[in-house]
Amino acid sequence: MYKIISSFVSAVLTASVLINCVPFVKVSAETKETKLIALTFDDGPNTTTTNDVLDILEEYNAKASFFLIGNNINEKSAQSVKRAYDMGMEIDNHSKTHGNMSKMSEEEVRAEIAYVDDKVTEITGEPTRFFRPPFIDVSKSLYDAVDLPFICGIDCQDYMENVTAQERADYIMNGAKDGVIVLLHDASGNQQTVEALKIVMPKLVEQGYEFVTLTELFERQGETPKDNILYSNVAKYPCADYQKTMEINSGTPDRIPLSQSVLSDFGNDYAIELNYTSETGYSPVIALQRWSSTPSIWHPIQPFYFNGEKAVFLAEDINSALKQLDISYNDLDGITITAYSGEIILSNAKVLTKSENSEKIMGDVNNDKLFNVADIVALQKWLLAVPDIKLAEWKNADFYVDNKLDIFDLCLMKKYLLNVIETDK
Repeated sequence: MYKIISSFVSAVLTASVLINCVPFVKVSAETKETKLIALTFDDGPNTTTTNDVLDILEEYNAKASFFLIGNNINEKSAQSVKRAYDMGMEIDNHSKTHGNMSKMSEEEVRAEIAYVDDKVTEITGEPTRFFRPPFIDVSKSLYDAVDLPFICGIDCQDYMENVTAQERADYIMNGAKDGVIVLLHDASGNQQTVEALKIVMPKLVEQGYEFVTLTELFERQGETPKDNILYSNVAKYPCADYQKTMEINSGTPDRIPLSQSVLSDFGNDYAIELNYTSETGYSPVIALQRWSSTPSIWHPIQPFYFNGEKAVFLAEDINSALKQLDISYNDLDGITITAYSGEIILSNAKVLTKSENSEKIMGDVNNDKLFNVADIVALQKWLLAVPDIKLAEWKNADFYVDNKLDIFDLCLMKKYLLNVIETDK
């Protein structure tokens, strides 16, 4: 009993201290959640392109993550690193030499990572938090040797000189969606990428994107980075308000066929969910296939959501691919869940459809049908007037039931989450 009273008093005292910093705000049901995008830059640092990129990010109050090559860090380029860190950018690890690390010994791999960590710690006081393998070359031995989450991202081909700034911008815009990670390069002299950023930044802002670091991306999406996964996007689990409609029992551990006619009948209101395991961190794909006529087709669709154990494919992504290919379900010879790269074991595939009666969940301000730390972070940032932070369902946070959101709601929300976690145990 004493602990409960003490906890409540502590919450009230905390609220009293913070109340002057956070106004009482009337809110409307029209608030919407911001889409998140993580811009990442490889192969720096330097005193030219890195600073050009930082100038653009500063103009748009945007955050990003920079993956450094250790051998590029020197007395002068360290100033660019410090500038990035002071601006709120995240500093991450791209190895010391940018060599083929999957062919290195465990000791050599650890030395590559430690070298960058030591250099970054000297500059910022903090080690790196994420790792991007050179050439996106991963292996079981590399996962075992590197104690950091592995990051990939959508490929914008900005490492190729013959790809124009407009083409790079098009890759970014075509791949943009909530939770996506964008792989770019701030290597010395890569001016085309600087020009591409000038093209896309105002467009992404207009489309409602907020630019965040990788750490914030995981935090805000309610996900914890896991081992043995190569992340190219961090999506919220999309099917909390779906229900299982049918099991998919046919197939083998590495290949599961899907029925074109069944999927076609569901229209846009279905998702395909399955469990899987992969030692190399790759997720499964859905392959649209045609072999009986020309041109032949083998078109992979990446899962909207995956976490190393579960993958979810949304109908809208499958239908979008069909539209892009200018074909229908009936034009295909097969649709298969399979591996795009590496060995993957598939199990427990099922079709989910949207539930007609989805209940509101108290505390779920981002309206993903889950109440977790991501909701706490969203409300806290909103109360502190962080730019572009919006709430999808503000009424779920009105714990004080007074039709407004303030620091008291935040304190009660944190207490409620602790109770939920304790009850789950």
